[in-house]
Amino acid sequence: MPPQNNVPIPPSPQPSFNPDSLTKNPKFMETVKTFAIYGSIVYVVNALIGMLISTMSWSACYRVFDVTALVMALIAGAIGSAIGGAVFFFLYDPIHDWVKRNSFLSRYIHDMFTLFWKPFLVGTVISAVFGLLAILGLGTTMLAVTAGYAAASFGGLFIGWVIAFAVHIAVYYWYSKTISAKLSQYYLW
Repeated sequence: MPPQNNVPIPPSPQPSFNPDSLTKNPKFMETVKTFAIYGSIVYVVNALIGMLISTMSWSACYRVFDVTALVMALIAGAIGSAIGGAVFFFLYDPIHDWVKRNSFLSRYIHDMFTLFWKPFLVGTVISAVFGLLAILGLGTTMLAVTAGYAAASFGGLFIGWVIAFAVHIAVYYWYSKTISAKLSQYYLW
């Protein structure tokens, strides 16, 4: 029997994560760029709608148009959406596989557009119903306390709710269509 050395075997080198490889990946770069551009537009539209609605409710003391809020929405939209695009790049395959394996989800989500659109639609409708219930409860309470002023305030809140709901649905439908059209060549369903 040959003598044995008790010299430990060095571990094999592990492949390391290199961020430079991501910047050279056209799929990653296009995903982040697309999310950042169109996400910024959605953020700015949401800020504009927020300004419009704030003028129709009790918060009339706020300025109607605020450039600083738009700039901040643009910056937050670009940064947040770019991060969202990077997360989407890494999580698309596991989410895609999970939806394909789930018999309930695979009936309703059958392409990238429905992956973005249908969960947003369900969440928006549920939150809009809760918001409407809150507005109705507040309006009922206010009508009991101050009848005339409350009716006008409640009308402003309700019209703001309707406008916000309609615009959010329309803008996110456009966003889902645009994102799926731009990225469907990279992310096959």
